[in-house]
Amino acid sequence: MTTPLPISPAAVHSTGRHRALKAMAVLALTAGLTLGDLTMAGAAQASALGDKIASQALGQYTSDNAEVRKRRYEGAANGVNAKNNCNFYTGFWTDPRNRRFDGTSAPRTGTNGATCGKSKGYMYIDGAKTWTTVNWKSRAWCSDFAKYTWYWGGAKVTGLNASAASFRDYGRANGTWHTRAQVAANTYVPKKGDAVSYDWEGDGIIDHVGVLTAYSTTYKAYFSVEGNSSDKLTYKNTKQSAVSPYVVGYTSPKPL
Repeated sequence: MTTPLPISPAAVHSTGRHRALKAMAVLALTAGLTLGDLTMAGAAQASALGDKIASQALGQYTSDNAEVRKRRYEGAANGVNAKNNCNFYTGFWTDPRNRRFDGTSAPRTGTNGATCGKSKGYMYIDGAKTWTTVNWKSRAWCSDFAKYTWYWGGAKVTGLNASAASFRDYGRANGTWHTRAQVAANTYVPKKGDAVSYDWEGDGIIDHVGVLTAYSTTYKAYFSVEGNSSDKLTYKNTKQSAVSPYVVGYTSPKPL
């Protein structure tokens, strides 16, 4: 039996209860159509923290808010995918007004030479949660997206940065890193909210990171939401093997 993922109030900017209900209906329909025996991780499998992070990740993809929907594509803020690395999430982390400013900078010009777009989002500015314009910036952003979902989900993000490898480093530093071999040996079961790390070339370098939204022990398979995947935000709602040779391992979040 599948269970629709609850929507966190912070996951989307909503002007009324109907939007949250609509998002829940979309998730329930998606679960019924695509999950089959792949079950959403419940209370016995995932912590409340993991649930909140997964809700944040799915909320970024399923929101019907016009400003949030712009985040699904790179480039201009009108939703046109220019495939130029310009994105909301890097803009969020590199905005000096943001309480969580990461201290780095990124260009306002995309890899195609065009000026990056802009859209609205929440940031804490001068102690207040503010819905404000965020100038998009250009850099590889899978880690910026994953870190964003952890931050708004209530996880510790100290030690995470724009590098996909920072999630493995975080896991090793906090005792929450689990290898693919541990999953294969059934000594670790991935959970909602975990960050999955990938190495496409098999050279030991972490190339990409995503956020788990569901896991099946029956199939050793998961669903995920991943930034900068095919130059956009992607909801991978087909059975992805948890022990694929491209998967290096999983990092579980630590609470604040």
